[in-house]
Amino acid sequence: MKKLLLILTIISLSSSVIAQLDRSVVPTAQPNPEIKIEIPESMTFSNGLEVIMVENHKQPVVSFQLFVDYPEEMQGELAGVNSIFGELLSAGTQRTPKDQFDEQIDYIGATFSTNSRGFYASSLKKHTSKLLTLVNEVLMSPAFPQEDFDRVVSQYESSLAATASDAGTISSNVSSVVNYGANHPYGEVMTDVTLANISLDDVKAFHKKYFVPNHAYLVIVGDITKDDVKRYASEYFETWPKGEELTAADYAVPPAKGNNVYFVNKPGAVQSVINITHSVKLTPGHEDEIKLNLLNQVLGGGSFSARLMSNLREDKAYTYGCYSNFNSDKLIGSFSAGGSFRNEVSDSAIVQILAEIARIADEEVLDNELDLVKKSITGAFARSLEKPETIARFALNTIRYNLPADYYATYLQKLERITKQDLILVASEYLSPKNINIVVVGNEDIAEKLAVFDTDGKITYKNYYGQDVERLKEVESGVTAESIFNNYYMKTMMATNEAELADKVKAAKQIETISKAELKAYSATIYMYSAEAETNKTAAYVFMESPMGSGAQQKEWFDGTLGGNVAGPIVNMYEGEELEDKKKPNFPVKQIYYKDDADVTVDLMGIANIDDVEYYKIKITGKEATIIEFYDVKSGMLMISETYGTNENDEPTTAIIKFDNYEENSGLYLPKNTTINNEGLLIEFEVVSRKISKKVKSKAFSGNFKKVEKVIGKLMKG
Repeated sequence: MKKLLLILTIISLSSSVIAQLDRSVVPTAQPNPEIKIEIPESMTFSNGLEVIMVENHKQPVVSFQLFVDYPEEMQGELAGVNSIFGELLSAGTQRTPKDQFDEQIDYIGATFSTNSRGFYASSLKKHTSKLLTLVNEVLMSPAFPQEDFDRVVSQYESSLAATASDAGTISSNVSSVVNYGANHPYGEVMTDVTLANISLDDVKAFHKKYFVPNHAYLVIVGDITKDDVKRYASEYFETWPKGEELTAADYAVPPAKGNNVYFVNKPGAVQSVINITHSVKLTPGHEDEIKLNLLNQVLGGGSFSARLMSNLREDKAYTYGCYSNFNSDKLIGSFSAGGSFRNEVSDSAIVQILAEIARIADEEVLDNELDLVKKSITGAFARSLEKPETIARFALNTIRYNLPADYYATYLQKLERITKQDLILVASEYLSPKNINIVVVGNEDIAEKLAVFDTDGKITYKNYYGQDVERLKEVESGVTAESIFNNYYMKTMMATNEAELADKVKAAKQIETISKAELKAYSATIYMYSAEAETNKTAAYVFMESPMGSGAQQKEWFDGTLGGNVAGPIVNMYEGEELEDKKKPNFPVKQIYYKDDADVTVDLMGIANIDDVEYYKIKITGKEATIIEFYDVKSGMLMISETYGTNENDEPTTAIIKFDNYEENSGLYLPKNTTINNEGLLIEFEVVSRKISKKVKSKAFSGNFKKVEKVIGKLMKG
């Protein structure tokens, strides 16, 4: 009976509680608690190296991250030497060549990578001694071999060559220059000129001066104890000799005065890359950093609910994505907002971005916006704590930036206390919508529409590296595109009058050329055969020899009536519009036929100054692509040809050809060297044979390349 009464009492009480619970009321969120995050103390060794350990015994793995915190300094004419140093640091040691080094890393299943500030290495604990033996060699005796230096330089040459095709890289370069100025380390950009200045000795000098333990932190994470760390550090790192003490210089940053528009022309671009940006005095751990992080999430931090995304993508359909970012830094931080936009709405997009920046500094954010981003940041922060690498990063930041010991433990509490009024205050202090740099990379057709956003109404034109470029000068009276083409024709044929030109044309009915290029990065050699004949016969054959295999890469031919090309085992015959285009005359100089081509529009744009040389700049617009040609004003010769089009996926493509070392060949004036930059793949061809014939006799025009293959075979044998 007592048991029954007890059960009835419990049921009664439960019913009472359920009856009193109002499920229409959302439970009140509890304040964020202080999180227990143990920031380990660092251990400093005799050579000045600070070591931080983070224990994690879930897996038998140990990782080592070395960060050398040398002060930022101007590199001047050697801008980029630090990047090359970071690449070469992994090029083996004086005891263990790179191939053997990599083999030993792979054999123990380890990971090893380097950068300009140090390295990351990881392995199972049982292999730690083997891993650290190799790491010690990198610290004590890196090899810096000449052949690897040449390889890395070649890779950077290709990377710089690809800049013309990469609007994002161009925008980043220009933004750095205009935000920080030419006299600040962050305003330096590696260019083809500074890359050419860098020698292997410069890399070694950089290593000796900056790669020192007394400016370094070593973070060890994993299945370790304090005794393990002491042993690792003393045995493998303490022998690393101490270097000179480096003092950080004080660099002034020019503040933006008014709104300034900077434009980089990217011919053929169907979209504009827009970056609205300025520098910000914001150091890591500053009391306003968390507030600005929250503010940025509301403005354009990445979610579809952010204001920039909601406005410019969801509402206006100007873009697939528009974002913003605050970046803190020991020297100077930055703010940026932007994305990629259709050409026709580029000016409208700038209007909306500036309006959103101004609005968030003038109006309080909505309660639901504030609540949403707080929850988002809280969730991301909590999830990050599951990774030991997060604690390692927190420890490094705490020590490196001298943060309070509880900075991260109280992070969520500080986040929770932020109010709408706090966001208004930091937005007003750190955002400068009326003193901002507007960087636009796009088709020059849109440039003039952007002048309205510049305070003084004048756009500053930049090149890929952020250097000022002169506007095009007007051409001299009487000079036309047709006269430039005709002059180029006369110079090519080495004729001084019409009678002499007629004789030259009779003597040069066919031109056959074989060129050679070395692709050092791939240990490959390319032989390219090309043939042209009156009036529109063409042939091309490309053969590549490499350790991966040798064979023909390309075959194309056209005999004036029929032709095709070979792609792998498939033969494609020209037909339709492609066939009709092939029938258009192009020999010996295709430019002289443009005036009769209804599918081509020619525009003499003006005189461009490139590296202190003046060129006539001519734009040739066809059905499939736009070509920009540059003719040397003094010599009359074609020096640069840039082709802008799209691939089969409608993605923009860029190919740049440079002609150099014109010389006489059997009465014609033709280039000996041709450099092709195809989306960053840089191929430098040099003519090894050229034959001018009075008759059209090459069988290659009909797709028979047997003789060509025989000639190339002899060249390969030397």
